[in-house]
Amino acid sequence: MLGVLEPLQRDGDEDGLTEALSALIEAAEETPKLFRAVLDSLVTFATAIGKNDALEATTRQTAMELLVTLAESAPGMCRKNAQFCQQIVPVCLQMMSSIEDDEEWYTVETLDDSDNDENHVFGEQTLDRLANALGGKQLLPVAFNYIPQMLASSEWNQRHAGLMAVSSIGEGCLKIMRNELGKIVHMVVPFFTDSHPRVRYAVCNCIGQMATDFAPKLQEEHHAAVLSALIPVMDQTSVPRVQTHAAAAMVNFAEEATKQVLEPYLDTLFERLLAMLNGSKRYVQEQAITTIATIADNAQAKFNKYYSTIMPMLLNVLAQATDHDHRLLRGKAMECATFIALAVGKDVFAPDIPRVIELLTLTQQSVTEADDPQASYLQASWARLCKLMGAEFAPILPVVMPPLLTAAKQQPDFAVLEADEDAETGYSAEDGWEFANIGGQQIGIRTTLLEEKCEAVELIGTYARDLGTGFVPYAAETLETLVPLFKFYFHEGVRVAAAAAVPYVLTSVKLAGDDAALRQVWSHICDCYTAVLATEEDDTFTLQLFNSFAESLSAVGANSMTPSQLESLASACIAQMTKYYKRMKDREAARAAEELDEDDEEQLAEEEMLEGLAV
Repeated sequence: MLGVLEPLQRDGDEDGLTEALSALIEAAEETPKLFRAVLDSLVTFATAIGKNDALEATTRQTAMELLVTLAESAPGMCRKNAQFCQQIVPVCLQMMSSIEDDEEWYTVETLDDSDNDENHVFGEQTLDRLANALGGKQLLPVAFNYIPQMLASSEWNQRHAGLMAVSSIGEGCLKIMRNELGKIVHMVVPFFTDSHPRVRYAVCNCIGQMATDFAPKLQEEHHAAVLSALIPVMDQTSVPRVQTHAAAAMVNFAEEATKQVLEPYLDTLFERLLAMLNGSKRYVQEQAITTIATIADNAQAKFNKYYSTIMPMLLNVLAQATDHDHRLLRGKAMECATFIALAVGKDVFAPDIPRVIELLTLTQQSVTEADDPQASYLQASWARLCKLMGAEFAPILPVVMPPLLTAAKQQPDFAVLEADEDAETGYSAEDGWEFANIGGQQIGIRTTLLEEKCEAVELIGTYARDLGTGFVPYAAETLETLVPLFKFYFHEGVRVAAAAAVPYVLTSVKLAGDDAALRQVWSHICDCYTAVLATEEDDTFTLQLFNSFAESLSAVGANSMTPSQLESLASACIAQMTKYYKRMKDREAARAAEELDEDDEEQLAEEEMLEGLAV
C-alpha cells in the first residue's frame, strides 16, 4: 500500500496521490480490517500529509479523510492503536488554527457557508467525527493536552481553534466532559470579552453547541454564568456577525431551558432582541426574529406582556417587506408570529387571526420559484395555526394541501458522473447536491428535495391528527401518496413520517363513520405493511412500522385481516425474530472471543434495546 503512496508523494504527484488515497477511502468504508496490519505506518504517512502546509488543501484533506473513515468503519481497531489519536488530533488542531482574518467576514450582507472547503472547517468536522467514532476515553486526554495552551495563546487564531475544538468534541466526549462541565464553562466564558471579534464569535459557537450537547445540565446549573456573559454580546452592534451569533446561541440555550430558568432574563433579552429587529443588516433582523420565536415558545403565557409590541412589528414585515431580497426575513416573521400565537393562546391571538391568514394566503400565492425559502416556512406556519385553531382550520385546507401533496410526491434528483468530472460545475453543493464515490463513479443526489419531501409528509400527518373528520376530503389521495413511501429508501425521515401519518389518516376516515370506505382502502395497506416488514433491515424503522401497523389495526377495528394476511404477518414476524436471534448468537460469540471493548458494548446494548422493543 505504502509502496504505491510514497513514490507519488516523493515525486510531487498530488493528483495521483489524491486519487490513490480516494480509492483507499472506498476500501476503508467497505473492508476496514484489511488495514489492520499497516495501520501504524498508514497513520504516520497520512498525518505527515495532513500537516504539510506546502501541499494543496484537497491532498491534505483526503489523507485525513482516509483516517477518519477508518475510525468510523472500525472504531475498535483504531482505539486499540495507541498512536491513532495521538497523531491525528494535533493535525486537526493545526488545520483549525489555519483560519485567517479578512475584511469580507465583517462586511458581508448575507451569511452563507462558503468556507466549508477551507482547512480550518475541515479540521473542525474531522475532530467532531473522530470524537463521535472513538469516544472521550481515547480522544479527550489528547485534545486537552493542547486546548488549554491554545486558549492561553496570544494569537487569536489559536484561541479561536481551542474554543472550536471544545465545541467539536462535546457530543462524542459527552460522558466524561459532563462530569467536568463546571470547569469547562469557567474555562470558556471569559472569552465573551476577548479582544478579537472572531474569538468572541467562536465562544458563542462553543456555548451554543454545549447548550445542546450538555442539556439540561448546562441550563439548570450554569445559567447565571452563561447568560450574564452571553446576553451582553447581543449589544455589540459594531460587529453584527458576533451579535447575531450570540442570538443564535441563545436559541440553543432556550430550546432546552425550563420556563423557570429563562423567566428572570426575559426583559433584558427582549430589550436587546427588539433593538436587533430594528437593526440595519437583514441577517441581524432575521436572527432576532428566530430567537424571539424560540423564547416565546419557551415562555408561553409569560410572553403575553410582550405580545402587543412584537406582533404588530411582525405583521408589518409580512405586509411591507415584499421584495425578493426579503423572502427569508418574511419566512422567519411568519414562523415567529405563529410560534407566538401558540405561546399566548387562541384568546390573545384571536383579533389577529384573520389578518395573519390573509397575509399567509397572499404569500402562498406569490411563491412561484422552486428555491423560494418562504415555502417551507409557510407550510410549518400553517401547521401551527391548525394546532391553535383546531377544527376551525378545515376551510383553509384547500389552500394548504395541494402544495404539500405535490412536495410529498416529488422524486429525488440523481446524477451519475465519471470519477474525473467536476461535480461542482453543474451540481453545486449550494443547490443541495451531495456526491459519493461508488464503484469508480460519482453518484449524486439532491438532498434539499428530500428534506422538503420529509417535511411535507410530517405536516400531512399533523393535519390528519389535528383535524380528524375535517381531513377526510384528502384521505384517499394522501394514503395513495404515503403508503408507497414505506419503501422510500433514499431518506429514512420520509419513511418514518409516512408510517407515523397513515394511522392518523385512517382514524379520520373512521371518525367520519365511513366504514365501507375504510375497509376498501385497508386491505391494500395491510399487504404493504406485511411486505415491508418481511424484508426490512433497519431496526429503527422496523420498530416504527410495527407501531404504525398496530395503530392502524386499532383504527380499522376487529376482523380487519384475512387468514392469508394473518399468515403473511406471522411470516414477517418470524423473519425478523430469526434475524435478531442470529445477531444475538453473533454477539455471544464476539464476547466469548473477547473481541469487544467498552465502546463496542455500548453500541451493542443500543442494538439489543431496539431489537427487544421490535420483538
